[in-house]
Amino acid sequence: MLWRYMEMGGPLMWPLLACSVLLGAVLFERALTVLIGKRLLRRRLSSERLSSHRRVLPFFTDVPPSIGLLGTVVGVADSLGAVSGRLDVGAMSAGLGVAIVTTIFGLGIAIVASASGFALDIVGRVPEGGRR
Repeated sequence: MLWRYMEMGGPLMWPLLACSVLLGAVLFERALTVLIGKRLLRRRLSSERLSSHRRVLPFFTDVPPSIGLLGTVVGVADSLGAVSGRLDVGAMSAGLGVAIVTTIFGLGIAIVASASGFALDIVGRVPEGGRR
């Protein structure tokens, strides 16, 4: 199923796939650090360590939607290029497919990154004075 979307979205799906894999790795590390280190093992973690995701997650909320937007522009340009001579529904729908798929994946990655950032902030919240 994923391979079908990769083909539909064209070459811009590869950077989006890389972003989603990297985001998964970051969230896995943060979950281990924040949830297990703080909650289960009752370790005291510095506020800097608890909030280090704030330096990384903005990349995932900004870049993948931009790649998706680029895919939208490329897909629409392909669709319009296909219409320039005669109406070719197949070429036009392929271009629109690129536009839709890259936009969906780019926004999906950003939504997951944003929601995860809020969740990590709540779970890793350090009260004033640095103690829980």
